Amino acid sequence: MENTVKHFTLKLAAAATLSAALSSAAVAGGFMLTEQSVAGLGRAYAGAGIVGDDLSAVWYNPAGMSLLSGTAVQMGAVVADLDLPVTTESGEKENGRKHGVPVPNMYLVHQIKDDMWFGFGITVPYGMATEYNPDWKLSDKGMNAEVKTFDFNPNIAVKLTDTLSFGAGVSLQYVTAQFESTKTTDAGQMRVRLNADGWAWGGNLGFMWQPTETVRVGLAYRSQVNHKADGYLKTSVSSGDQTMNFMSNDGHAEMSGPHTITLTGTWKATDALRLSGLVRWANWSSFDKLPISGGSLRSATTVAAKAQAAAYIEANHITDPAVQQRVVAKAIAENATNKTSPEYHWKDSWLFTVGADYDINEQVTVRGGVGYEISPVDDDKYRSATIPDTDRLWLSLGATWRVNKQLQGDFGLAYLRGIGNRDLYKENADGTFTKAGKFDRLDAIMWGAQFVYKFD
Repeated sequence: MENTVKHFTLKLAAAATLSAALSSAAVAGGFMLTEQSVAGLGRAYAGAGIVGDDLSAVWYNPAGMSLLSGTAVQMGAVVADLDLPVTTESGEKENGRKHGVPVPNMYLVHQIKDDMWFGFGITVPYGMATEYNPDWKLSDKGMNAEVKTFDFNPNIAVKLTDTLSFGAGVSLQYVTAQFESTKTTDAGQMRVRLNADGWAWGGNLGFMWQPTETVRVGLAYRSQVNHKADGYLKTSVSSGDQTMNFMSNDGHAEMSGPHTITLTGTWKATDALRLSGLVRWANWSSFDKLPISGGSLRSATTVAAKAQAAAYIEANHITDPAVQQRVVAKAIAENATNKTSPEYHWKDSWLFTVGADYDINEQVTVRGGVGYEISPVDDDKYRSATIPDTDRLWLSLGATWRVNKQLQGDFGLAYLRGIGNRDLYKENADGTFTKAGKFDRLDAIMWGAQFVYKFD
């Protein structure tokens, strides 16, 4: 009895599906959005922040602002097209693609004096958008999700010596999340809908060392940002023609992005050719739990606990009213809660990239890059449909057109290919896992454009 009641499916569904949505926001990553520069996109972000060909040093490494002169602004966006076809074990086909999801960026850099710079950036460092049909058989692994994090990041950079620069700033982040999922339970069809938002802050700093005229090395750090999102949680349980709705305006979720450390290098090999590289570490291993709470969770799990207890009573032919009451009371006491903390078992992730820029003439530069990103998903059983993550191969191309001394346009294109295990699992009532399907592909196409305008 205890095992049956303790592992009833509705509570697990609520916890897992909500956590999948919110972790998209916190992460990213599983969907951490590296795409904060179109010029960088074209070389797979090799040398990010220290190449000096756009203003994105504000985000990647504020010390790199020391390569810029005067005052300049930059605006652009990278658009993500996802292709996520999945086949269930029963042969059902579905695709969580979400076309045309923009990742905008905007920067301002001003040189205060010869050895000091101010920069301000607005970026979307974390985000996710997937959309599945509401009746697909693995809707308990996630259905619809759209999560965005907006970062407002003022920075100061100083040139400490002729070869060494330092920069630091503060990140103020706003997160908004919308998520919907369903689950079939003993109580009926359960639907969970979450809307939440919140503000939090963190910090960043960076160093850049230029030992020679042709070589630069950068080291940058971004802190963890701890979000406490508030909003509403709507839970409904439908059985036949009847639907019970539970609404709470006290929905909460706590989520944290990772600390990141990025090491970059760039070398001007010839007058026309520049070679660059990047290694980034993100400590996703710190993301072990995701506390979620809301009054509607208690209401829905109470209904589920009663339904599970009733099924147990019927299966065991319990006729004594007093015993029946104790069974129901025990089920409610053990399972009817408004808070849960799903576990993720993630690991630290890594990104490795190399890239090259080639100046065709004074006006036109072309570039390309390759990269490999190691997913934070450590245990395939915990992969969700809203975070369909695996290792990725990066292939990138791009170009810059300098219209005149003041105006520059950048264009970039990248193909991200999912590599490795892409299985989806469902959790059984006894705590074991069974393979439920597999993503045929986990691919994305990134493309973008931006412009840089220099005022002097």
